[in-house]
Amino acid sequence: MSRDDVFLVRHSSIPAVGEAQADRAVINRMGFQVVVDFFTQLTLAGFAYHMQLGTEDAGVASTTAIDDALASMVADNVAGQAMMPLTYEVTPGVLATATIVQAMLEADKDKVRYSSGGTAYVPANMRGDDSHTASGSFYVGPDITLAAKTAVPNTVELARKFYIEDTITDSLGYPGAWEACVYSIRNRQPLVLVDAASIIGHFGAATADVTGYAVLQFAQFDKALVV
Repeated sequence: MSRDDVFLVRHSSIPAVGEAQADRAVINRMGFQVVVDFFTQLTLAGFAYHMQLGTEDAGVASTTAIDDALASMVADNVAGQAMMPLTYEVTPGVLATATIVQAMLEADKDKVRYSSGGTAYVPANMRGDDSHTASGSFYVGPDITLAAKTAVPNTVELARKFYIEDTITDSLGYPGAWEACVYSIRNRQPLVLVDAASIIGHFGAATADVTGYAVLQFAQFDKALVV
């Protein structure tokens, strides 16, 4: 009687299975199937990208109070592609005389939002061999001007964080350490944007610009994979 094994133990050897080739599913020595979570697999497949605001000791000025028409980072998707925000982090640096410092991540489901200003940015593929290239328009601040947003509910506020309300002069890291993470797909509901759409990172202060740093990471892939 012939055997038709479905699983194969791979404890210390991992097969490099070619594209569109067959192999048995992998289990470990305890008999559990080895499964890669979806977001890690997007990175392994070369569909995850990274943008950043500021480098090393050179922070970037925030906008004024968060506003529909201003942004610190924007990722505009294109027709035929799907896009998912993965992470948005903001770390305020020198506060000077600013008050009500906050950050917010939003997504516009219906249109691209970049209008003018800022600096064009080439997102880094989070797989080292740069197997894919992000499609669309990508900008970092300071002072990106946005097109008018789509009316709620098709503009979605994904997450918001208030850092401080009161004035603190020339302070870095007060009151000890800022919690940088504004949005993480690991603890928030995922959002999938399809065709023309935008992910928008805000970083603002009500009374004066704040020098700081930010990271926006997102996934982008052919929309046929989900639509």
